[in-house]
Amino acid sequence: MNHKLLAIAAGIVSGMLALASLSGASIAVFFLSLVHPLPLVCVGLALGTRAALIAAASAVMVMGLASPYSGLVYGVVYALPIWVIVRLSLTGPHGVVWDVSEGQSASLVKERAHGGTPPSDTGWFPAGSLIAVLTAMGGALVVIGSLLTGGGLEEFVNQALAEMAKAFAGPQGEDVLQQAVMALAPLFAGMTAAMWVNVLLVNMVIAQGLVAKGGRNIRPSPQLRELKLPDWLSWALVGAALVALLMSGEIGYIGRSLVFVLAVPFFFLGLAVVHKLASFVSFPGALLGLVYVIVILTGWFALVIAGLGILEQWVGLKSRMDPSA
Repeated sequence: MNHKLLAIAAGIVSGMLALASLSGASIAVFFLSLVHPLPLVCVGLALGTRAALIAAASAVMVMGLASPYSGLVYGVVYALPIWVIVRLSLTGPHGVVWDVSEGQSASLVKERAHGGTPPSDTGWFPAGSLIAVLTAMGGALVVIGSLLTGGGLEEFVNQALAEMAKAFAGPQGEDVLQQAVMALAPLFAGMTAAMWVNVLLVNMVIAQGLVAKGGRNIRPSPQLRELKLPDWLSWALVGAALVALLMSGEIGYIGRSLVFVLAVPFFFLGLAVVHKLASFVSFPGALLGLVYVIVILTGWFALVIAGLGILEQWVGLKSRMDPSA
């Protein structure tokens, strides 16, 4: 099938899933809000940057048919960032892979079709830098939100959450729900932006796994335990933490929000440490499964993993695990 038709179809599916995620409040709808970027990322990683652009534009058009405002928001929050990260992902030793039929990408597909071993992930845009760029986008969304609300992002979030609590709570439980919501309000913007970064990163990982399993991946899959982050991320995290501690009002709120967003890369770096550690035990699968289950069930354990990532960035835990060390 023509690549353009596949890209358009993927964009329509993504747009329809995004529209369905706005239809109500349920577990199924929440799941759709997590997976609707997947078709865009899959078609980009399998067919090239041009296909990702076509798919993203198609998704924006679907959202725009429902509401021009929805199309604009979807384009800024999802379509454009997805196209950027796919383009960066497909920036390789010979430049950007625009189409799977061009240059090196074609030879890679043919090689996999004949059972060849995919080349190592060298010369491509580093996975750690990709995470850093996506994190910067998440932080930018927080700052843009503050600018659009005239420097009143915290007040806007408080009002929106209060109205939400009033809409969903029954007469008996309204006060209790409002208290719970107000306790969450100081962290809500940062948690939302951090969730956005996580959702796009997880969709990237799943998409790469799917296309690689089918032998259609353009870029070789990076190894998590080899992940390295740019140094500026740790200094940005320190700076955001200082702003959150020393400043009050809207500036302090933005600082707290940025701390949450900037912690995301270190969570993945912490997972890289755990994967490296698991390679030295006789039951790596069981250990990794236990860690992931604890993270999912507790939530707070993710902070421990992020702490491991910060230690790795500063003292190099993975290098100390090498037998030569």
